[in-house]
Amino acid sequence: MDGHVLGWIVLLWLAAEVEGLQVTMPEKKKVAMLFQPALLRCHFSTSSTQPAVVQWRFKSYCQDRVGEALGMATSGLQTMSKRNLDWDPYLDCVDSRRTVRVVASKQGSAVTIGDFYKERDISIVHDADLQIGKLMWGDSGLYYCLIITPDDVEGKNEESVELLVLD
Repeated sequence: MDGHVLGWIVLLWLAAEVEGLQVTMPEKKKVAMLFQPALLRCHFSTSSTQPAVVQWRFKSYCQDRVGEALGMATSGLQTMSKRNLDWDPYLDCVDSRRTVRVVASKQGSAVTIGDFYKERDISIVHDADLQIGKLMWGDSGLYYCLIITPDDVEGKNEESVELLVLD
């Protein structure tokens, strides 16, 4: 009887420890300088025995955050964002109103660079970090780290970081 109880305790402990796929990023926002390198960190844990596919996607701002930061643009959307604290006029809009593209993908040790970035010094290093050799003006925006595993589909499979490139 004691063996059954111990078995159930171990099973419950293991079930509590396995939460499925979990993607995290240590930074939610990163400010970097033009023409400097940047490393966007992405960590994940999985119970999968299969190699994960890592994909980084870029989404432009919904409106010009850099221009606004420099005092060159103003918007009535700021008033609206104060009413709804969860809504950000720079980040929250449908994808059809912004540029969306794949930056890079990695499966095993093979890294594939998206068409727009082929002439750039970009790679996925370590397990899932995005390394950009020289930042350009158009690099400001949201970067999504998406992890795909064939046999671990529960949990959180993507996370984003905002990158703001300044002169």
